Amino acid sequence: MTYLRAIMAIAKKDIMIQFRRPFELFAMFLFALISLLAFAFGMGGDISPEIGSAMLWVIIFLTGMFGFAPVFLSEVDTGTLKGISVAPIPAWAVYLGKVTYGFFLMITVEVFLIPISMVLFGFSLSFTNPYVYATFILGTLDLATVGSMASALTLPVESKATIFPLVYFPTATSALILLVELTRGLVMGPLLIGLDILLKLVAGHLFAMMLLSASIFNYVLTN
Repeated sequence: MTYLRAIMAIAKKDIMIQFRRPFELFAMFLFALISLLAFAFGMGGDISPEIGSAMLWVIIFLTGMFGFAPVFLSEVDTGTLKGISVAPIPAWAVYLGKVTYGFFLMITVEVFLIPISMVLFGFSLSFTNPYVYATFILGTLDLATVGSMASALTLPVESKATIFPLVYFPTATSALILLVELTRGLVMGPLLIGLDILLKLVAGHLFAMMLLSASIFNYVLTN
């Protein structure tokens, strides 16, 4: 319970700062909206439901750069990263607090992004289907895990804007492929690989990334 309180305290701190200065959230939403409109008008409205559902995840994937890249930047700017490193809580609790914050940012954007994309891209998702919620919750948490790890790895680097995509893109691409297939199955109907299997693969990827990321962050924080 002590570790859980530490995780929630770190996430709550960042969320409260975000509410006072909603620059990152606004930038994420604006980028997502511009991307939606660019794809919709660029293809002249001739987008199949299959392609439209895939585009949704591509936009979520790219929007993550705005939300995940500066996850640890506030700690560096305010000089609190060193204090966190000597606090009597494990490094993985700090990391999971940041993941929770990144997850909150993305879910907030997705609440508005998904209905708009359904209208512009011409596909539909049944929000009575529990697989829809499981897909977006697990998928967003997976991207937040990878994005927070990439943000931590770029802490010692001066050109963070250049290095972050090089870490984030290849690591999160495998999850993106699974999520695109999973959403395509929700939109178009049964797949050769069942939804249960795809969800388990996403959950497995999430678990593996959490273990890897927590270990890497422990090294970054203590060195």
